[in-house]
Amino acid sequence: MFHILWGLIIILILCFIGIFTAIIPALLLRLLGLKKASDKVFYSQAALISNIGLFIAGARVHFTGDVEDLKKRVKNGEKLCFVANHTSMLDLLLMFGRVGVPIGYVSKSELLFAPIFNLYILMSHSVFINRKKLKKSVNAIKKATSHITKGHPMMIFPEGTRSKTGEIATFRHGSFRMATESGASVVPITIKGIRPLFEDRDRMFTTHDVYMDIGKPVKMPNSTEREEVSKKITEIEISIKEKYASFGN
Repeated sequence: MFHILWGLIIILILCFIGIFTAIIPALLLRLLGLKKASDKVFYSQAALISNIGLFIAGARVHFTGDVEDLKKRVKNGEKLCFVANHTSMLDLLLMFGRVGVPIGYVSKSELLFAPIFNLYILMSHSVFINRKKLKKSVNAIKKATSHITKGHPMMIFPEGTRSKTGEIATFRHGSFRMATESGASVVPITIKGIRPLFEDRDRMFTTHDVYMDIGKPVKMPNSTEREEVSKKITEIEISIKEKYASFGN
């Protein structure tokens, strides 16, 4: 427990520093109507802070994926929806630090009340989802879909919760609605090895191999083609599980 607390304190310190280097400058630019400049400042600083956090945590990140291709797609206005397996709270550090494009997140509503963390989520065009209340969940997905339609990529963990065993749970098909209803391509992301650096950490100073892969965007069928949508979701789930199994321990 002490080792987890130590890690949390380090993350909180970094996030607190980020209030002055990322959040406040970006917020001031946004108030001046300079939204693009605001996003550029926020995401660049958030990436720097996240990568410092990963380094301090002891992550030896093995990254694969074509970030430059993603940047070109976003620049050209292509609609994108990112999905990833979920293993740790530190997954977001990988997302902020390594993906290379501005992403909003569909986050559980409890994080709205998490000091400092909630500021980062709010500044990244994210939405909070309450899975216990159907109407609010539907509204959150609609809002996320709207963000994608306007050209801001969104990201969701389709398992719905973090895996504590290392096994990837069955993907919830409802998580893909914002992709099928916005006409977005789905970008599959596979993450492995980061949980031992936080939730399962057993010593103060440690290192661990962390693997992250960004797959090629997958064009989704129209939302009315339910059978084809279901098949495509299954294919994406299988591809992530196969990539996960190919990584080291």
